[in-house]
Amino acid sequence: MDTEMPEPLRALAIEWHIRLRHGGDADWEAFAEWLGEDPAHAEAYDLIEQTDQAIEPLLPDLVFHEAANDAGDPPQEYEPVRRSGRWLWGSGALAASIALTIGLGPHLLSSRYEILTGPGEHRTVMLDPTTKIMLNGSTRMTFDHDNPRFAALASGEALFQIRHDSARPFRLEVGDNRVEDVGTVFNVVHDADEVRVAVAEGKVIYNPGRAPVALDAGQALVDRPSSGTVRVIRTAAEAVGTWEKGRLIYAGEPLSQVASDLGRSLGIRITVSPAIAGRSFFGTIVLDGTGAEQLQRLAPALNVTLQSDADGWTMKPADGAVH
Repeated sequence: MDTEMPEPLRALAIEWHIRLRHGGDADWEAFAEWLGEDPAHAEAYDLIEQTDQAIEPLLPDLVFHEAANDAGDPPQEYEPVRRSGRWLWGSGALAASIALTIGLGPHLLSSRYEILTGPGEHRTVMLDPTTKIMLNGSTRMTFDHDNPRFAALASGEALFQIRHDSARPFRLEVGDNRVEDVGTVFNVVHDADEVRVAVAEGKVIYNPGRAPVALDAGQALVDRPSSGTVRVIRTAAEAVGTWEKGRLIYAGEPLSQVASDLGRSLGIRITVSPAIAGRSFFGTIVLDGTGAEQLQRLAPALNVTLQSDADGWTMKPADGAVH
């Protein structure tokens, strides 16, 4: 933890971290406003949260000792004090815990495991009886046997149905970004050049530790690192995650996104000519499981021609189409 952080700011960050354990919508909205007031607020909160996440798995096994006194009495064991269901640490205990966390790092990491889906494959992961994650094709995710409120999406697409637990919000890492959930249904795509998040029910906060963006049901965001901006848009809540039911619904999304979605669902690699990559598409595609055969039948509806090669398929402008 940054020892140069002003004590009042540290105290506020800890207060927010505790408050959000049982916070409602109003608390999360106020938290988002507080983060946006000053970049230092987000940095302080992130440091507090990272420290808490590192220490929490160790708490059941930790025993602390006071230093021996001048009279030679043996060290006295003590337990840290609980406040509002969380541990509040003095600087000595915190330093000892951080040191212990570093020493046991390999042990902590051993509880994590990875799941990969092949092209066109769907897989469901139940983290508990009411928390379900559906992985689309060509998706790689990491989970933790010891922490069902954590997941990481390295690449691909997943649909999340998360049970509400105000004391332990679900946290999803998406590359260098983070999605924090307050009990909801949402879909996340992690491609090489962008992150997309769409919410069907409830509420999520994107990157709560730095530049927070709150999304409600019927909202989505597109984060393209190359542009340096995060764009929030409206989306039909009923269209979120419909790939899991074999339907892809579009209301003006670019053809490059359609190709990416089709590639995951059909199990084939599809690229798009730059001349038409940004062209909007409106319509619903009902997947029939025939893969490349269906792609070829879709060409007229997409107003493209298709060219196959060793790497897959390329969408190009249709003859007579506006380039």
